[in-house]
Amino acid sequence: MSNFTPNDFHLLAVNAGIIGSIFIFFSISVQLPPTTIFDIDSGKCSFGFELTSEQAQIAVIIPVGILIIPFAISSILIISHIKIASLFTNIGFALVITTAILIISSLSCRIPSTFFNLLMVLPAAISIVVVILLYYFRQKKPISGS
Repeated sequence: MSNFTPNDFHLLAVNAGIIGSIFIFFSISVQLPPTTIFDIDSGKCSFGFELTSEQAQIAVIIPVGILIIPFAISSILIISHIKIASLFTNIGFALVITTAILIISSLSCRIPSTFFNLLMVLPAAISIVVVILLYYFRQKKPISGS
């Protein structure tokens, strides 16, 4: 008989999904030629760093690689039946949010504005509207049974 709770299986599934996604990101970004998005409009950036496209690519890959650590620790703690595993998963998600904001803000000056608006801002805005509408309609659902 297993001592795992259903929450442990959910947490392991989340960790496995995140770690797999990060490895997919690694495999794509490492194989990109350095003249891709990292080299577009690099003269517009005013962050004070004169990074080549190769350096910018490495600067994105390293923090994303560090994201694996809290999810891996959380998985090890779940398998070891240590209760603070969810804390490391929460830390990992906080790092994902922070890293995403930093990468997008630092690379947004290199991305053409139409690409940024159509492929990043518009889908995010649509997703937020859909989630808000689903939440609203779910709250307005009449209670039956009386």
